[in-house]
Amino acid sequence: MSRAKVLLVEDDWEWINGLKMYFAGESVFEIVACVDNREACMAALEQISVDVVLMDIILGDANSSGLDATLDIAHKYPSVKVIMVSSLDNDDEVFYEAFLSGAYDFVYKDEFEQIPAVIAGAMNDQGTKYGPRLRKLVFDKKKKLLTPYDIVLLKLTVEGKTQQEIADMNSVSLSAVKKHVGRILDKFDWQRSTRELADKCHKWGLLE
Repeated sequence: MSRAKVLLVEDDWEWINGLKMYFAGESVFEIVACVDNREACMAALEQISVDVVLMDIILGDANSSGLDATLDIAHKYPSVKVIMVSSLDNDDEVFYEAFLSGAYDFVYKDEFEQIPAVIAGAMNDQGTKYGPRLRKLVFDKKKKLLTPYDIVLLKLTVEGKTQQEIADMNSVSLSAVKKHVGRILDKFDWQRSTRELADKCHKWGLLE
């Protein structure tokens, strides 16, 4: 079997160089490209064919993370396996969201020696210990947060409707829509824009 082609998404170039040196003679995979942010990751996937993405969670981008990039990949390139590689070991919500966003598996940086075995499993479509079970668990948990009107509002937001347009379409005041949006953001403990949350919920499949 040919070696898996791997895209490494990581903003610590010392870590990148260390991995490349450590796995230089690896028979299971080869690192064919390295990028350090979400935008560059998606651009690289348009240019080169890869089997696996090794994805760090915290990237040097204040507006997005490896979780955002993972969801983009799962949505646009479902055949590409994303393996999270992170030093975060005490944040269950991040761990859960990684799988909800489509990650194949999760490797801690201090256990990086496991990477070849995990990539081999991904290439053979082996089931993982956490993936499907956690994905369903987190999906069901987040789905329960949404009321039917929440779903309508978020769908309209994904379509590009403004809050004023949503208010007019539903014959309610702009203030009422703003309050409802605020409640949705609170339920998801969301600090970014409503459009970004709506887009995530859409890609997670919560609006279907």
